[in-house]
Amino acid sequence: MAMPSQSSIGKSFEYAVLRALKDELGTAKFVAVRDDSSYRTAMANFEDLPPPVRSEFLRAAKPAVEMLLRLEPRVSNGLSSSDKLSLAIQSDQLGGEGDVRDIVISRPSLNWEIGISSKHQHEAVKHPRLSSAIDFGKKWLDSSCSKEYFAEVEVVFKELAKLKRQNVKWSELQEKSERFYMPILHSFKNELNRISSLDKKATAENLAKFLIGKQDFYKVMKLDGITSVQVFNFCGTLNKAMGRVSSPLKLQRLKLPTRIIELEFRSTESDETTLYLVCDEGWQISFRIHSASTMVEPSLKFDVKLIGKPNSLRTFDFLW
Repeated sequence: MAMPSQSSIGKSFEYAVLRALKDELGTAKFVAVRDDSSYRTAMANFEDLPPPVRSEFLRAAKPAVEMLLRLEPRVSNGLSSSDKLSLAIQSDQLGGEGDVRDIVISRPSLNWEIGISSKHQHEAVKHPRLSSAIDFGKKWLDSSCSKEYFAEVEVVFKELAKLKRQNVKWSELQEKSERFYMPILHSFKNELNRISSLDKKATAENLAKFLIGKQDFYKVMKLDGITSVQVFNFCGTLNKAMGRVSSPLKLQRLKLPTRIIELEFRSTESDETTLYLVCDEGWQISFRIHSASTMVEPSLKFDVKLIGKPNSLRTFDFLW
């Protein structure tokens, strides 16, 4: 039997979190699950897993949804036939637009919703691409890249396009870092610093929101024997009371960065394809660039990780 892909495992865990939440609520007649292609795909991936793995996924999801119910009174209080709770799994396409929520929980009667981003065995926050056609400044930071930046990266991506037409594999290339990765990273670094010099606060805030998520959300991560829940409460929309019912735990707003302090390479050979970003308020982010494919193609992908967490980022860990 073939091993499921990382993507299908991720979809399976999304379904496990949604199902654990529905089971925990125990009010099925007042909970409506949106039955669409995203939901059916996640459910099919989950059901394809061996029974012990399905049980493990549900066991990992359970403490996360129990914590969610403590933090969010509007999820479970006052449900009725005229005030139902809606659960939905979002399309992956929304991630490219800055909405990283995999699961959305809403009450249409209250015009209220919250979201969950679920991760299986990894803490990466985003995987954006660079190419000669992608204006990362406009897309990420609301400030377009310069002509000089596009002229620099076009040289590299044109060579990659030529290699693609020749059906070359990445594994067949020599000195990939020196020829492709490093030039693109240097151009990216210089352009990000240029844009930051125009408006330090807006650049730092927009970068954090693009990479982490534009809406407030809970991040649920299944790691080795641990379920971790991180609270990304940028806008203060989480932890709202339901009438007179409030959460026993109060969540503060997550402080966004206001300036880039440093954007540099580290002087080790193993880190030559990674840029490290340090901002104020405790934010530290790594950008590792890679091909993400077997065959050469005229684009490169970032593996972005939050390696330094703000003190205002609330995290709950559960052993299971």
